Amino acid sequence: MNKVRVTKKSARENYKIIGIGYCNAQALLHYEAPVAFSAGRDGWQCDYYDIDGVIISTGYSPLKNKNVNYNYETLKNYEEKAAAITANYSEDWEARRAAVRELLAEFVATV
Repeated sequence: MNKVRVTKKSARENYKIIGIGYCNAQALLHYEAPVAFSAGRDGWQCDYYDIDGVIISTGYSPLKNKNVNYNYETLKNYEEKAAAITANYSEDWEARRAAVRELLAEFVATV
């Protein structure tokens, strides 16, 4: 599936958004594909991942929502757990993906 280009304004108006800096959620989003992206005058700004109806925006200039409140320590905690799961090659790919998706859903529900 190809991701589509959307404006930040339309994303902000239609979704609850969690904005995360570039590469701060690589393990959490390892098994997910972006559904859309935003670009500006200088090129690509961020990707959007749809997680249970909530958008995670990550990139050089991620879109943030004032109604979502999380701190870096919370994200770091979930990211470290996801990294441990993705690196556990004694589990098969499907089991690791299911475990990371469950962790990602928990993160979204928490924030």
